[in-house]
Amino acid sequence: MTEIDNRERILAAAAHLFAHKGYGSTSVREVVEAAGVTKPTLYYYFDNKEALFREVVAWKLELGERVLSDALAAGGSAVDVLRRAIRGWVEGARADLDGVRLLMTCGLPHGDGQPRVDVMERHLRNIGPLAALVEAGQRDGVFRSELDPTLAVIALLGTVNLQMMALLKGRPFSEDVIDAMIDTWLYGVSA
Repeated sequence: MTEIDNRERILAAAAHLFAHKGYGSTSVREVVEAAGVTKPTLYYYFDNKEALFREVVAWKLELGERVLSDALAAGGSAVDVLRRAIRGWVEGARADLDGVRLLMTCGLPHGDGQPRVDVMERHLRNIGPLAALVEAGQRDGVFRSELDPTLAVIALLGTVNLQMMALLKGRPFSEDVIDAMIDTWLYGVSA
């Protein structure tokens, strides 16, 4: 097994345990048992449980950021890029409910000693590139010129986040719902 395999196994095991048991109820012993490694192996990569938690959160956020950068790199119209990004985020959420659960709870106050991690700061980083995409769509005549790009992005991301929370409640949704969600944002609800 390579070092990368060990590190990722530790991260995956910790993400699952933190998401289901919480930070305070998860022990380092449980993480190493679930990952199939030893404590010295865990401590080779992470100084302590708090550092492990922070790295798990960063790892999950990087996966979402990679979806956006891949969607942007693939090019195409603003609408095409937005559809790819949203679809990628939703598909990623479906495949990693533990990550969604963990990220959704990071900003909440915890009595179990869970470190505060500012996930909102990382989420806000996505607004800039998406707002730039909306601005490009405005220049191309795809989006209304008077539209505030930042508010438009916040409205879209709010819709996506609600769908991800619905996934946590066991409410699956189809590809048609993803397209309908994006189309509602694109074309509005007025007659």
